[in-house]
Amino acid sequence: MHASKHFSCAVLALALGFPSAQAAAPSKLVLAEDFESTPVGEIPKGFTKTGAVSVTDETAHSGKKCLKIEPAIKGARKITKAGPEITALGGEHWGRLYLKVKLPTPVPVIPEGKKSAVIHSTIVEGTASSPLFHDHIGLRLVSSCTNPQGNSNWLFNVQPGKERKEFSKSTKSIYHYSDEWTLVEWHVDYATQAFQLFFNGTEISDACFSKGAGKFEGAEIPEVFETLSFGWTNYQAAPEGQAFTAWIDDIALSKERIGDQGMAKVAQAGR
Repeated sequence: MHASKHFSCAVLALALGFPSAQAAAPSKLVLAEDFESTPVGEIPKGFTKTGAVSVTDETAHSGKKCLKIEPAIKGARKITKAGPEITALGGEHWGRLYLKVKLPTPVPVIPEGKKSAVIHSTIVEGTASSPLFHDHIGLRLVSSCTNPQGNSNWLFNVQPGKERKEFSKSTKSIYHYSDEWTLVEWHVDYATQAFQLFFNGTEISDACFSKGAGKFEGAEIPEVFETLSFGWTNYQAAPEGQAFTAWIDDIALSKERIGDQGMAKVAQAGR
């Protein structure tokens, strides 16, 4: 996504003089996936699949392959990782991936009798037990809502079960999806109940927070994640004849910030 009417996030960052995301080599790499060893039409080993999502060689951020999220009116198209790699992250991790989205993207139609409408989409989601209520929650770490004008926000969103309401921390609706490869980073920390989100090395500060130790309300960062999912889920239907199509590449998770390091350097750091 990008701010302003015409600049992609990458172009905007360069135009405003922001540096690219740099970080020391991650010493505790947990996962690195560039999709190069996965056959076209399949998903990487160790992941589970929901909806129409698979590896393609039609484009890539690096190498020759990436993950393609196929168009669908509504619902999830994602791959999910569970097990020791995810639990090893504990209550703090840095994640990163590269994303691009086919343009134009769908915009919601305002129903008759209503004043507004959105299409809420999630790209990265974790599941865990709430440290406050001890129920099962979904933590939407890279998530956005698009309005009828085609403007979108970024938000941190927690979805509990039906027993209580969801909550979120969001930016203003000033962003637009980009069809250029965009570096997306997120950081969560149980110890300080903190969340950060970055695009091409620039922090999206309005979506970020740091509540403080033991202050779980409005955050609920878990002590350990059960799963992490990557892909696309839109919870409201796109209008007829419209759908989201997107590509993801070079996913990496670590105990330290990874930034824009190439996959060869990331993989070497994990040995």
